[in-house]
Amino acid sequence: MWRTIRDGTIIVFFTLFFATCLKSCIIDAYKIPTASMSETLVAGDFLLVNKFIYGARTPQKFLYISLPHFQFPKLAGIHRGDVIVFEFPGEPNEAIPVRNLFLVKRCIGLPGDTIDITNGTVHLNGLNAGALQKASKDFPITVIPSKGMMINLDSTTFTKWKVFIQREGSSVEQHGNIILIDGQELSSYVVKKNYYFALGDNINNSADSRAWGFIPEENVVGKAMVIYWSKTDDGIQWNRIGTLIR
Repeated sequence: MWRTIRDGTIIVFFTLFFATCLKSCIIDAYKIPTASMSETLVAGDFLLVNKFIYGARTPQKFLYISLPHFQFPKLAGIHRGDVIVFEFPGEPNEAIPVRNLFLVKRCIGLPGDTIDITNGTVHLNGLNAGALQKASKDFPITVIPSKGMMINLDSTTFTKWKVFIQREGSSVEQHGNIILIDGQELSSYVVKKNYYFALGDNINNSADSRAWGFIPEENVVGKAMVIYWSKTDDGIQWNRIGTLIR
């Protein structure tokens, strides 16, 4: 009897472990709650997300047991136009996000790109970004931070970059015209990570990088691949099931 219980426990344990690894490292499912990505994705769509393509990470914990962290090699980089799933980086004034959210948006800009919205048109590196909706509000010219990029700091730029620097794990203070980063007086800051800029396809009904800032590369968990189920207030949307996400 005890042998049967032991064998059953082992089977259950390894089944749960395998399922956790599959969900954390290879493929996962997400539900679309809002219309920010319509018409590509609508509220009620359920997505399968490829987590392996951008370099899957091992789960941090299993049954409350901490596990060694490991990231697999990337099969592909993040490209402009990819529909990505990522951890919400936080509200503009939050160094550490209060809400644990996963969002789905379209990647528009890569590290080092310049983006702006002028007269409703999205421009990337000075050129029209393509077939995007016309925006009702403009957005100033902005350089997407890349690893190694230098940011000049003074009393006029401190507020703009304060939370960004804190999110990278450094302390930052201002005393008059003096700026201290990790206790050292500096007039510039070297970016530690690569970042991305994402927009919702429904550009005038989307809270995205225009509102809460850049997405750290480490926050991107995967690429949305296919709609495996879709149900709205009008019932099951059979015509959407099996749709590849582009």
